[in-house]
Amino acid sequence: MRIFLCLITIATLNSCGSTFVEYDYDKNVDFSKYQTFAYDYENISGFSDFDEKRFTKAVDTVLEARGWAFSETAEMLIGAQSTTYETTSRNALGVGIGGSGGSVGVGVSGGIPMGGRELHRVLTLTMYDENSKATIWEAISESDLKVNATPEQREEYFYNLISKILKKFPPERN
Repeated sequence: MRIFLCLITIATLNSCGSTFVEYDYDKNVDFSKYQTFAYDYENISGFSDFDEKRFTKAVDTVLEARGWAFSETAEMLIGAQSTTYETTSRNALGVGIGGSGGSVGVGVSGGIPMGGRELHRVLTLTMYDENSKATIWEAISESDLKVNATPEQREEYFYNLISKILKKFPPERN
């Protein structure tokens, strides 16, 4: 029983605050020919001014750590679209009252809502060839946002998000 409770606890903690990422790319592209990147600011939308700076800083940090270089005359351009949406917390505390008398049973239960609103971000990161403007790699992520995050927490959020998104970039050649 104790092992079962530990497994349930671990599964619950893992499901909280998850980031889901879906990848797609052009399998005919040789990613080794790309060494530099730049941003296509006309194709970056949905961020506040501050979050756009946090986003580009996080991308710079992750890609430069992997040997890529930012350049005004880059071979690869990066675009991004961000949308946020709000949901109501689905957590509830159940309360029940029951009783039986002989062969008749009666029960009453109800749920008490816990928590408030939840904020989520869907981020689509697109990389495309600067010359042909063809999309070469794309990732779509969905993650939870902290509602009243500090600037430091937002910066950490973007770094962790971009690290996870770019985990499979560039794709391995088969």
